[in-house]
Amino acid sequence: MTKNMNRRVFFRIYDEVNLSCEKIDNQWLTEPTPFADNRLHNDSLPVELLRKSGDAAFLINTNDTCNINISASGIAFNCDQALEAGDYLLIKLQLVSTGAVVVACAKVVYCRSSQVPDDEYPYLLGAHFVTMADKDRELLINHVAKHRSQQNRFRLILLATAIAVVLVPDLVFGTLYSLLHFLAVYLLEFIHIVFEFLEVALDDVIEHLFHTELHETQVIVFYILAFLFLAGLYALWRILPPFCRKCKHHQIIYWSRKKANLLLYWREQPLFEKIKMITIGLAAIILYLSVGM
Repeated sequence: MTKNMNRRVFFRIYDEVNLSCEKIDNQWLTEPTPFADNRLHNDSLPVELLRKSGDAAFLINTNDTCNINISASGIAFNCDQALEAGDYLLIKLQLVSTGAVVVACAKVVYCRSSQVPDDEYPYLLGAHFVTMADKDRELLINHVAKHRSQQNRFRLILLATAIAVVLVPDLVFGTLYSLLHFLAVYLLEFIHIVFEFLEVALDDVIEHLFHTELHETQVIVFYILAFLFLAGLYALWRILPPFCRKCKHHQIIYWSRKKANLLLYWREQPLFEKIKMITIGLAAIILYLSVGM
């Protein structure tokens, strides 16, 4: 196995899928069949094993929607069991964005701690697809290519933004401040107009339905608006904290995977390449501090 055995030859993306994964007996992959001498090259093997496996212990629950790192040749995801390099897995995943289902057999390349505290799935597993139906591989390649074009556009915007911040920070931050001030002023104005419209409409409806005097109408409208305001705060209190916790958890997992990949990439580099990268980075920082500041 080469030094770069865990580096995939296809472009990778992070995506949300419904994933189920189970360890399979290596013997299932080497049993002789009347159709092929080597079952690892049998495209129908994943579906065949899916029927044969029955009720096995899942490393990832079928109903879980999780973030994975995937390409047409391999996959990385968090699981709750520690496996050994060389173990074989039966993987079934449903792409959330399209609903398409892909089934494959994969060989574990590495399994290590995800370094995410109190994580439900504490191990980060990387595996290489050893067999997959041609239609599933083509579907996966097209899916990855679509996401790659979207990521390239997003990264181009980020790169342009970063260059603008480095070259003309005063202009960028001044424009951003003006834009935020403009949005804040008009947003407050819009909220005020909506409130006034709602208050006048409620005044007319209450007065028409109940034939109340001005003071009674204003009291009723006040309590209605107070109830709506408190109901909105309660709904926000129910929605916002879980959403923030979910975003935080996803970001921790994403950055832990990025950190693990960067550390693995750094360890693979020879000493000369490490020195070259450090030298170029320091030179770029010194040049920016001396010229840009």
